[in-house]
Amino acid sequence: METSLYKLKNKSLVVVLTYAPTGLGHLRVTDALYEGLPEGVKPLLLGAQDKTITRLHHITSIHPLLRDIMEWVQRGESEDIFTYFYRRWLRNNTETLYNQMITIIRQRADIPKQVLVVATHFGLAHQLAAVKIRLEKETKVKIFLAVQVTDDSPQHIWLVPGADVIFVPSDETKKGLEDYKKTQKFKKTRIEVLPYPLNPKITQILDAQTLKLKTNQLNLESRAATQLAIPISGAAVGLKYFYQLIAELNKKTDKFKFYIISRQSNYTKKFLKKIQCYVNCQLVTGKTDRQVVDAYEQIYQEQVISLEVTKPSEQAFKALIEPRINGGSILLFSQPVGRQEYDNLNFLDRHFLIPNQKEQELIWQRAQTDQPLTRTEQKAILKQAGHWRGIRLTNNSTSSAQLIYWCMKQKIFIAMLGAQVSGRPTDENKNELGSNGVRLFWSRIVELL
Repeated sequence: METSLYKLKNKSLVVVLTYAPTGLGHLRVTDALYEGLPEGVKPLLLGAQDKTITRLHHITSIHPLLRDIMEWVQRGESEDIFTYFYRRWLRNNTETLYNQMITIIRQRADIPKQVLVVATHFGLAHQLAAVKIRLEKETKVKIFLAVQVTDDSPQHIWLVPGADVIFVPSDETKKGLEDYKKTQKFKKTRIEVLPYPLNPKITQILDAQTLKLKTNQLNLESRAATQLAIPISGAAVGLKYFYQLIAELNKKTDKFKFYIISRQSNYTKKFLKKIQCYVNCQLVTGKTDRQVVDAYEQIYQEQVISLEVTKPSEQAFKALIEPRINGGSILLFSQPVGRQEYDNLNFLDRHFLIPNQKEQELIWQRAQTDQPLTRTEQKAILKQAGHWRGIRLTNNSTSSAQLIYWCMKQKIFIAMLGAQVSGRPTDENKNELGSNGVRLFWSRIVELL
């Protein structure tokens, strides 16, 4: 731990981490930042109290019509209108948060001089920004608000007037928010680019023997079981797809062992019961979001996971972790839901971490016809695969299973094990890459406080 970070242990400083119950992404980022704090710092965890937002997030993620409406209000003029009214509503409904903050400050034996609030969801960020000055006047305590954007998506709602700093994963998202800020004539808000924060627990370097095991897992000629993780999103999207994908892969080979990480809820109950019929499926469940996030991290610490099937949500940024690190599984992306997931895929494409459109179409075509690559194609694809950290699946579970099996036969996954996340010579924004985002986050916070 850097010496400068121990400034966060100052008794006159209170650290508050916030999150919202809209899927697991915001909690994953909060947890990652928590793990990066110096030993002895005891932050307070503050979650949004309105459970309606959880139900709304679920239904807009799985219902086709509502999902289309959600994506419609994320772009163009409709986004500006939605952002205006949503931001206004958030900033006019602050009493609960205000009272929570007053309690945090006044019930301490030693009244702090400064409170650092880190928001990983725009909702609480807007609400705190709205009462920040009022809190400072009434408590005589300085409030510092830092916002961490959890997707590489310049959605206007993430611009929080009154925040002291907003951290984003790329220059592209920074430019998008800066352009919007100019049109709204907001007061100057600092926006900075840092690599996406990843949990230090899953950024540990593997030894040579474990790396060899990873290679054997992805070799069809080896007897080593291919360990594949499937984290179920907080909104429980794609359950039918995942079930059928497992069934189709089991038809092709008995080599796979699946780890299903999910919350126990009414949304997942039927799926989890059905999945138990497969002896090669291990269920890892939790009753709360925090238990699920902890279970996911524990799986990567205890097992050698070579593949992961996941939505291109905040999980897409695990592509910043190289295969030689315990969290560096090869990512197989299911269909995106919402503008932010398309934007995350664009981030990976810009940094050559997934096949480009031409390469992806060639892989899909050859896989579906079960044809091997020509010698020329194989040479080109395997060379490019040395940079890839993920591949997009199709929206059909049968063809996706065929794609996974075909990639194993063609040794594409083995080639991907050599990926180094450093960018190519043509990559102009290499500063956006790296698995040290958490350390850089706290170092920058100390500088700004």
